[in-house]
Order: sequence, then structure tokens, then C-alpha cells
Amino acid sequence: MTEVTVKKLAQIVGAPVERLLKQMQEAGLGQTSAEDVVADKEKKELLAFLQRSHGESDALPRKITLNRKVTTQLKTAGSQGRNAKTVNVEVRKKRTYVKRTVVENKESAKKLEEEMILQAEAAREAAEAEAKRAEEAAEQAKIKDQAEAEKAKLAAKTGAVA
Repeated sequence: MTEVTVKKLAQIVGAPVERLLKQMQEAGLGQTSAEDVVADKEKKELLAFLQRSHGESDALPRKITLNRKVTTQLKTAGSQGRNAKTVNVEVRKKRTYVKRTVVENKESAKKLEEEMILQAEAAREAAEAEAKRAEEAAEQAKIKDQAEAEKAKLAAKTGAVA
């Protein structure tokens, strides 16, 4: 395409001139009036901006599916060479090709998730071990207090008897 005015582009697209001017300004283009000229490069920038703002990606597709259909004819011989029949055979093949970076990204995400799970497990085990140690220390302190109380009781009993 050649360079056209904003007004002409609005007619081609089927949008009001004011809305097109507003979208151009949002996209960072310099058009301010309906008589300003729009170059092909600016049209592409506007299209990319509108696609991004509407959530569409301008990236290439991640996977491509090819459907192939091959039709051949087979001749079958009848009994004694007579009554030969022609049979149409249709073979359909479907191939899906996935972009390698997509597969690698999924694999790396899985590895990262597994690593995070392992770290969480290790942290949980460490917390459990710390809690167990604290519980054992509390239990030992309790046993020690009981032993001291028993000694004091025994000493008081023997002191009272003597």
C-alpha cells in the first residue's frame, strides 16, 4: 500500500475518523488531523498496538497441525478375471508440530516446580526435626525437674526421720 490520509484510512477500515485519531495518539503516532498522511510503517505500528491492547499476540503460532488426505484407486480382480472393481482408498494423516521452545519452557517449568517442592519438603523436614529436638529437650528438662523434686522430697523425708 501507499501512503494515505487518516480520513481515507478510516474509510478503508470502516471506523470513525475521531476514533482512529485517538487510537493513533494512544499508539504514539504523530497524526493529529484527518488530513495527515499515514505511512505503511505507521499502519503496521498501529496494528501491532491494537493487537497488543486487545490481548492478541503478534508472535508466531506455537504449534502447527497439518492434515493430509491422499486418495488412490485400487483395482480388485474378480473371479476368473471378470468383474474387476475399482475401489477408492482415502488415507488421512494428521501431523502436529510443536515449537521446540514451548516444549522446553514446559520442561523447565516442571523442573523448577519439582525443585521448589523438594525445597519445601526439606524445609518441612528441618522444621519437624527442630520441633522434635525442642520436644526432647523439654522432656529431658521435665525429667530433670522431677528427679530434683524426688531428691528434695527424699532429703526432706530423711531429714525429718533423723
